[in-house]
Amino acid sequence: MGIQYFGKRNYGCRIREYTADGLRCVSLENNLVRVGILLDKGADIFEFVYKPRDVDFMFTSPLPFAKNIIPTSANPAGNFMDYYEGGWQEMFPGISTGGCVNKASLGMHGEVALLPWDIEVLKDDGSEVSVRLRVRTLRFPFLLTRTLTLRENDSTLYVEEQIDNEGRQELPYQWGHHPALGGGFLDDFCEICIEGNPSFQAVPADLGPTCCLAAGQQGTWPTAVGRTGETVDLSAVRGLDSREYREFGLSGLQEGAFEVRNHRLRLGFGMKWDKEVFPHIWVWQMYGGGADYPFYGRAYTLALEMWNSLPGGLENAVAAGTAPRLKEGESIRTSYEVFVRDYQSF
Repeated sequence: MGIQYFGKRNYGCRIREYTADGLRCVSLENNLVRVGILLDKGADIFEFVYKPRDVDFMFTSPLPFAKNIIPTSANPAGNFMDYYEGGWQEMFPGISTGGCVNKASLGMHGEVALLPWDIEVLKDDGSEVSVRLRVRTLRFPFLLTRTLTLRENDSTLYVEEQIDNEGRQELPYQWGHHPALGGGFLDDFCEICIEGNPSFQAVPADLGPTCCLAAGQQGTWPTAVGRTGETVDLSAVRGLDSREYREFGLSGLQEGAFEVRNHRLRLGFGMKWDKEVFPHIWVWQMYGGGADYPFYGRAYTLALEMWNSLPGGLENAVAAGTAPRLKEGESIRTSYEVFVRDYQSF
């Protein structure tokens, strides 16, 4: 599959299928946004560009991206980080840590982020483009389908998803999305906007001296207590030189939504979803902190991840009784929106 220019529409809404570094990619584009999708690796969204301001919202990992590497040793957490290019991954049928469920071993963030996906073009005209992406998991009998749509003069990406249990028994699962922000968008002029005052709980592990939160700390968004007793505003994005690293979960959401607003650029990026399907937000704040493997202090990113269950790790969720389940032949569907807001145009 090579890039196709001749005989293709190069205005309005359009689709481009091409190869980059030997991997199949597809882009959906209109006059306002361009969305790049890495078909051969998780259908990751590796770019989400707002064209009028030439701003890419996606984080680019400082790790070298090599598609044909063979890890020199087996990582018990799986190979997610060996192939992590940044951007946005789908996490299924597990989230966060791996484990063993139904005699199947899972690595970090499940299976689908490391699998190639199939593509079918549903609509391709100047007013709207839509593609259907599909993948079957290897260690569980699941089919995951994702449909993405862009419309003319609209900076929102519309997404519909469906999971089918093709097995002949009931199965547990975890499901989430890992959109890591960065690029030319993220800086210390950004604010995380979440309606209401959901509860938060930090990870139970000690993340080291660059994390201001005590292990397992609980509280109410957005205010936390730092290690020395100072008040910490979790909604205020810190700069790279702060060298901070935090991870925590949010529950009891008023709405299934967030927006990150850059007050310097007067630009916002956000998502809206069904909170009955994804009732939690996992927050990953890597502001130049995090010593040692994998980033060695080089990552500057923020991810607000919609999750369907806590705690992280399918094995942990099954043990806690919090993992959703699909019966034999059962399906679940949902939809969500990914939007850009340009406050300069208001």
